[in-house]
Amino acid sequence: MSNWDTKKRTLGEELFDMGWKQGTLFVAPSACFYLNKLSSPETGEKIIQKKREAESSEIFILITQDCDFVASDADEPYFEAILCKHDKPKFVKTIKGNSTRRFVIDYDAGLVAYAMYRTQFDKKVLKKLKPEPWPNGPKRLDEFVRWLARRYDRPAIPDAMYKGFQRPIDAKIALLEQENPDVFAVFNRVVGDIRVNLPKSEEPPFDLQLILLINADGLSEEEDNAINIFKDIVRACIDQEIVHLDPEIRILTEESMSLKEFYATRPIYVADYTYRGEEIEGAPPHGRN
Repeated sequence: MSNWDTKKRTLGEELFDMGWKQGTLFVAPSACFYLNKLSSPETGEKIIQKKREAESSEIFILITQDCDFVASDADEPYFEAILCKHDKPKFVKTIKGNSTRRFVIDYDAGLVAYAMYRTQFDKKVLKKLKPEPWPNGPKRLDEFVRWLARRYDRPAIPDAMYKGFQRPIDAKIALLEQENPDVFAVFNRVVGDIRVNLPKSEEPPFDLQLILLINADGLSEEEDNAINIFKDIVRACIDQEIVHLDPEIRILTEESMSLKEFYATRPIYVADYTYRGEEIEGAPPHGRN
């Protein structure tokens, strides 16, 4: 027998064989979140811990990458998880496909992951819990993993670009969602990413090229119509003194987009970060049901 065969397995490896991996769901009703905050925001006397216990209806999802999860217990003694919750269909429909704060794991079940609520567990905890497999197929799991990375990968854009380009688009798309929810739902379903090149300067005017990265070739008439409506919205609402937009808004799939184009562009998101703010506080998941 080789040394490799006799090597002691890590706890993570044992748990992995039991079904624990990135994307596994589990219930841990006695778990809690801790936040370090000032005892007095005005005087800042000392740092205290604010505790929030998980509710009985809430679920956790393991987000630690598999390689880290099975690593040496000394190197990676803990795993990270974020909160999930079953929300009402009306609220789930408002979650945009490119949101960096919420991800719809299962539309039918209304199961939503909340990126802003995350905590750590000792790996030993999992031996006392039951792993529930990812509920929605490998493609959606791959989208979930990419969503996890987006929270830290999304770029900060200049304030002027936000005000003259993204903010008016956000406002018009929100109006489209209210006035024509069917068109909005189709667009949200077929377009995976709205990508734009990052400007070479922090000062306007910005020369921008917009790319819609769609999920599959062969658009239906309904999908093509939704995309054309979006194109018209973009062209009509941007500030042309701030943004010089290429007349062609390109439509590509993952297969047709070159690696060079991918690295030269970045996805834009609702409520994205700018250099000096414009960040919108995410509401806690209480009270959705």
